[in-house]
Amino acid sequence: MSPAIARIKSSRAFTLIEVLSTVAIMGVLISIAVPYMQNYTVRAQVVEGILILAELRQRVETDFRDRGELPLELPNAPAADGEVHGGPWYSYETLYGEPDDMWEQIEFQPKGPHRVIALRAYRLPQWDNSDIGLHLQIKLVDEQTLAFRCTVNEDQSRIQFIPSSCQEGAVNDWLSW
Repeated sequence: MSPAIARIKSSRAFTLIEVLSTVAIMGVLISIAVPYMQNYTVRAQVVEGILILAELRQRVETDFRDRGELPLELPNAPAADGEVHGGPWYSYETLYGEPDDMWEQIEFQPKGPHRVIALRAYRLPQWDNSDIGLHLQIKLVDEQTLAFRCTVNEDQSRIQFIPSSCQEGAVNDWLSW
């Protein structure tokens, strides 16, 4: 083998410094990317939660249209698992027949003439042990009209995961909207 060919073959390998530098750079990039990916995953699941609330909203709207009054329990729901805040609560599994890796509990809270549907999630370290609770407020405007809004009770630990449409207001504020 000629010396020129031997030199070309030997120059194809990486030096130890090159490998260590590459591993160090990759480590830094991964350590920056992992928290963003965790937040992205939680945000995607929160969007799924908003879709769950939209389905429950539709149940309440249909029942209101059929009966002319707001129900005291979630329409078309199995027996509740218990009671909280003056209304029934359901585990996600009770309501939908299978567990969810994020959403744990759905509450239906009577608030005078109004209602609140609260969708609650587990406390996990990657959420700074914040419970992620979405609230769908159902406001009885008049005998034939309902209004809806999503809120998280202005809890700062939740807001980083919640779409901006749900970041305003408090669950017991019925006047500002």
